[in-house]
Amino acid sequence: MKIMIILGCPEPPVLIPSFIYLLNMLKNNGHEVVVSANPAALKLIETADPEKYYLKGVGFQNIDEGLKHKFDVDMIIGFAHNDAAVNYIITYKTVYGSKTTALVFGRCINEEFVKSLEEEGIKTFTARAFHNPMPVVVQLKKIVNENL
Repeated sequence: MKIMIILGCPEPPVLIPSFIYLLNMLKNNGHEVVVSANPAALKLIETADPEKYYLKGVGFQNIDEGLKHKFDVDMIIGFAHNDAAVNYIITYKTVYGSKTTALVFGRCINEEFVKSLEEEGIKTFTARAFHNPMPVVVQLKKIVNENL
């Protein structure tokens, strides 16, 4: 499967390590991965893996460019901790027409984010996490096991 991961603002410390964890799971299962991300998130990802151990063979694009240059993907997985991320995930689902799953996370779970995503037909998981990535990892395992 070709899977797109959407990453917005990398403010929460759990975002980048959780992304790397998800990327590792997907690649180990033989999936092709493309990442649409905020420019700051892209820089953090590049910095976290300078030897491209995890990033080898992964496509990257600025989050806005992914909406201008559509291509086929089988599934979208989005990380959402703010309203901009929720809006991007909904917009990507609409533009790509692909099965979409979101993980809403943060210090507190914003139920409005969950409601907005689910109203658009996006299966949504939640994790109360900001510094500790383990609640996110648990949910990422569920996302992979239930959807792939």
